[in-house]
Amino acid sequence: MKYLDFWNFSDLLGLMSGAVIVGIGAAIYDAYIVPTKKMPAVSIVQEGYVIPSKLEIKLQDLDGNGEKEVIMNYQGKNYLLILDSQGKPKVQDYRVKPTEIVPEHE
Repeated sequence: MKYLDFWNFSDLLGLMSGAVIVGIGAAIYDAYIVPTKKMPAVSIVQEGYVIPSKLEIKLQDLDGNGEKEVIMNYQGKNYLLILDSQGKPKVQDYRVKPTEIVPEHE
């Protein structure tokens, strides 16, 4: 079994080139893939705008019909994220009514 000899130029060069390749791959991943999924951690924005890092979008079947609704959570409160009649995004408050259990008569 051969051990790495850090004083041996070829072993050191191989180790360094591997580290450089991993670093380049990580930089490409961060630059081109991750930004589409990350929400910037910004706490100061123009007045009247939401703070992006406090915003969360999730899917949930609220009414139990098998289709998921888009839920936007902002600072711990959930809202529906829907499209209006012109197809523009709209944020709307909502509440879920508990289902009613009605016993059937025999």
